[in-house]
Amino acid sequence: MTALDAIPDAAPPRLLQRANIAPLALVNLGVGLHAVIWYMASTAMPTAIGDVGGAEYLSWVGSLYLVTTILGGAVTAMLKGHFGARNAMLGAGFVVMVGGLVSAMAPGVATILAGRAIQGLGEGVLIALSYVITRELFDNRLVPRVFGTLAATWGGAVFLGPLVGGVLTELFSWRVAFLGAALLPLPMQALAYMILREKHERVFVGKPPLLRVSLLGAGVIGIAVADRLHSSVLGAAAIAAGIVAVALALKLDRHAHSHLITTVFPSFRHRVSLGLWILILMPMGEAGVFVYTPYLLQLDRGLSPTWAGYFGAIHALTWSFSALCVAALAPRWHSLAIIVGPALLAAGLALQSVTMTGVPIIYVGFALALVGIGFGISHSFINQRIMAAAPAGEEDATATAIPTLECLGGAVGAAAVGLIGNAAGFGGPLTGEIVRIGSFGVFGAGAIVAGLACIAAAFFLRSAVPLENREN
Repeated sequence: MTALDAIPDAAPPRLLQRANIAPLALVNLGVGLHAVIWYMASTAMPTAIGDVGGAEYLSWVGSLYLVTTILGGAVTAMLKGHFGARNAMLGAGFVVMVGGLVSAMAPGVATILAGRAIQGLGEGVLIALSYVITRELFDNRLVPRVFGTLAATWGGAVFLGPLVGGVLTELFSWRVAFLGAALLPLPMQALAYMILREKHERVFVGKPPLLRVSLLGAGVIGIAVADRLHSSVLGAAAIAAGIVAVALALKLDRHAHSHLITTVFPSFRHRVSLGLWILILMPMGEAGVFVYTPYLLQLDRGLSPTWAGYFGAIHALTWSFSALCVAALAPRWHSLAIIVGPALLAAGLALQSVTMTGVPIIYVGFALALVGIGFGISHSFINQRIMAAAPAGEEDATATAIPTLECLGGAVGAAAVGLIGNAAGFGGPLTGEIVRIGSFGVFGAGAIVAGLACIAAAFFLRSAVPLENREN
């Protein structure tokens, strides 16, 4: 341990120095690419469906994309182990480009679905790789600041994605919007080619993990389609079956020679696994926000689609702003931020559960702000400590597990709140009473899950080695 490590509030090296600028741009492009394409596609899809038909399959555009994004993240450690970070990033960018071109040339909705699924696979790899190279390219003490910039990039995408997608769709066509999305990886690929020049040694050996990936994919699909089944019982059974399939994939992975996800998960004792549980439970609790908030604001509050979308994005903007504000906090404050974050998320969801109808809309905005701040003040510090505590030899599998399991938590949460919302009557004509009861169920359940994240955070802090006592 160095003298610097022994000083809790010793100043970390500066992030914005010449050596860090290009790596910082690269990781932000990797995450920002995914965010911008997501919002561009969401903006262009209604027009595309109106042109080629297939409105009944609109929900599958997001579901298949989510499934392949999770699968892409899961195989990232294997791809990096086989080909190195640079080749994996270049290849994943090419996959994103192919997916965009397939969607742009689609004669029907089935081809659009295929294109978005291909894009999701590539983007899942890019997001996970961005986490991996963050660990490799930056001093660990800089990780919260790096993640602060990633949060700002995501917040910017909330405005940039719909703007670019809308302009291209309205001035030209939805096909041009998808074509524009297909070209977005080019700057990132050029930067990756210049920066990631490390000598590579194969560290992932053995046969391709087809069974593990198939079980993981089947499990995620089962979870994702649960809220689309006509029976709540069938939906609950689909979620349970999906979780069992994912658990089996994780069990097989622990006994494999090379791992897709760190072997300490899903233990409730190891500090890395406890941190990952926090990052699963928080998106799971928040799922009702992005599934139902814009929908209820339009149909119950009477907001236009644009205003409902931007109002619903308050949590994303406050996440970005608060993450930037806390990025430079001294290490002695990190533990407080980690425990307060899930608590604010729980408070925001509890408030939203009773304010979605019948009270001034400003209260909904305040609830959404609490949700975003809860993520923003804690997310980067949780990531930092997970990466610092990664088991020896599983650093890549630990880093790639973070976005993969976060997406999985979001998928489980979205399916669960879909079942709750459908049971409450959100799928039919809305009344104030339906919105009141349904919101209490959807967002109240999210608050309970966020409460579980608070408990996981308390155990995480008790188990974690203080960051200042670790060598960087």
